[in-house]
Amino acid sequence: MKKMIALLVFALFACVPAWSQMEAAIDPTTGAAAGTSAGPLLNGIRTPLIVGGALGFGSGTGVGSDRGIGLRQIEPIIGIWYPGLALFRVGYGMYGYEEDSDDGKDYQVDHSEMDFELGLHLLGEVYLLGSYSRVKELSDLGDVAWNEWGAGFGSLLFIFSKTMLFAEVAYRWVLTHYDPFLDKKVHGGRIQMNLGFSVYVF
Repeated sequence: MKKMIALLVFALFACVPAWSQMEAAIDPTTGAAAGTSAGPLLNGIRTPLIVGGALGFGSGTGVGSDRGIGLRQIEPIIGIWYPGLALFRVGYGMYGYEEDSDDGKDYQVDHSEMDFELGLHLLGEVYLLGSYSRVKELSDLGDVAWNEWGAGFGSLLFIFSKTMLFAEVAYRWVLTHYDPFLDKKVHGGRIQMNLGFSVYVF
């Protein structure tokens, strides 16, 4: 997995020469390429480094029809986003909730996840998105960790020359892991929706 992530990052950095050529072809006074009109995807952007945040809405962790529905998280993100080409983001999100066990007690669960997301633009602002997540849940009943893979799509909207909003919908496959509340191994799937923003550093 580490080798795969490193390969994806290397592939995006390999696009830097192409980015430099596009930037050199843009008129610095108008933000447009020679012989063309100005485009919002390139205007005013010098490097593809972004920072931002996302609000995540999930349907649960795939281990029950009611568990986790409506949970939200705020996830700071950092990454590389080539407008109109591709993106790579890393985010870390967390939230807490209460879970009932078989003995009738309520336990506080601290949920956290590290997300690695790779996107490929198809038509301008619309892009396909793939993700890998390492998820952890800590509670007095027991600690557990598992992996999730995701696939979906998203769209972005520039509101300023270097600031954009994005919305994404994806399906996530929750791989098999032990659930201390159900006292058995579980797996499943869930829907994830992200609403967020990104700002180009300079």
